[in-house]
Parts: sequence; C-alpha cells; structure tokens
Amino acid sequence: MSALKTAALLALLAAPMVTAFSPVGLAPALRAKHTYSAISRRPASLRMSSASSGKSGDAEIDFGKVGFSDSTRQMDGMVFKPEADATEPESRCRVDWDIACEEALNDHINVEYTASYAYHALFSYFDRDTVGLDGFAQFFADQSVEERTHAEEFMKYQNTRGGKVSLKPIAVPEMQFSRVDGTSDALYAFELALQLEKFVYRKLKKMHDLATQSDDPQFCDEIEKYLGEQVKAIKDMAGYVAQIRRVGTGHGVWNLNQQFADKAA
Repeated sequence: MSALKTAALLALLAAPMVTAFSPVGLAPALRAKHTYSAISRRPASLRMSSASSGKSGDAEIDFGKVGFSDSTRQMDGMVFKPEADATEPESRCRVDWDIACEEALNDHINVEYTASYAYHALFSYFDRDTVGLDGFAQFFADQSVEERTHAEEFMKYQNTRGGKVSLKPIAVPEMQFSRVDGTSDALYAFELALQLEKFVYRKLKKMHDLATQSDDPQFCDEIEKYLGEQVKAIKDMAGYVAQIRRVGTGHGVWNLNQQFADKAA
C-alpha cells in the first residue's frame, strides 16, 4: 500500500463516527429544533450569584441577607428574581380583617414554628445513642409535629380571612443539658417544655385581646379553640415535671421513658 493511501486510511479512521449512530438526515434536524432554551420562557428564576457580582435590582431577594443567623452562610449567593411587571391581585374574600390582626397572626405563626423547632431539638437530643431515651425522643417529636400543624392551620386561617402570610426567621433554640445543679436532662427538657407551652398560651391570649379590641368575634372564636388545648398542655407538662422530681434520676427516669415508649407503640 502506498504512503498516500495509508495516510488517507488513517485520517478516515480518526474521524468521529457521529452519523453511524443516528439515521441519515435526522440528527441535524433534531439538533436544530432544540437549539433554544426552555429556561427563557420561565416567568421567574432562582439564580446563583457571587458576592462580587453586579448590583441586584430592587425586586430581587438575596437569601444571604435576610437574617437567617447561623444559616446565612448556606444561603449566600442565592437570589430570587420575580417576573418583571408582575402584580399580585387583591383578595376577594377579605372582609373586616384588621391589618393589626393580620400582622399579629403572622407573628404567632412564627411563635408556633419556633416552638416546633425547639421540640425538634429536644427530640434530636434524646434520640442520641449516648442518651438512649427513645420514649422521650418520640414524645418531643410528636410535640414538634403538633406545633407545626398549628402553624399551618393558622396559615390557612390567614388565607381564609384574605390576609397574606409573611414568614419570618425562626429563633434558634439555645439549650444546655449540662446542668450544674445536678438535676437530670429529662427534668431540664420538661421544664423547658412547660415554659414553652406557657409562652404560647400568653401569645394566644395577647392575640385574643387584640381581636377583641378590633371587634372581630370570629377571630376570637378561632383563637379560643387553641387556648383550651394550651391549658391542657400546660397541665400535662407540669405533671411530668412533678413526676420526674419525685422519681429522681437514674432508674426512675428510665421507667418514665418506658411509659412514653409504650404509649407511642
């Protein structure tokens, strides 16, 4: 074989064999149809931007600057830009819904989520292998779900009245289980839970006072449903604190934990 033929054969073998894997004449047409990007048709977008990028527009939301405390670093560079010239329609079901009540309800939604967050932290502690009190862990997990459910119910009520839900950063629960006075971690947890229930009750009562001042009997009725639950929850938590103080640490706490585990089973 001559040197010229050998060079031509090697060049042919080195060429990419794209057409061998697609029907003749079909691949170019498919590529032509998909040259545009579907992203350009989206009304709004989430984009990532570095701190050195250009100045964002006033309508953009920089998730790294909304005050999430310890979580701020994880949200750096996440920017939401809504659709240009987008306007939100006014609610058609709003009637006699005072702006002060709307704001107070949004504040209370944050209270319920904060309580849920604190209970979830207690669940996480008792679920650790170095603690091993799974009954207490399940109890606080259930309490967390209950508080979160209350928050969602209040969000639905806000929408029912024609208001607008406005979520806020959740307070990070700062807990310390290394007690210098020698009491148990279980006692600390249930004393904290008792104070949480009292705190939520007082917030509900304050919101009820505002509903009364705003001459909103329906809002008063809605709040009263939860006031009854809070009174019962306070009584239950106070009873648990008394039991733990009575049985002391060690086997007494373990036995109480088993009772919680049996109820959850």
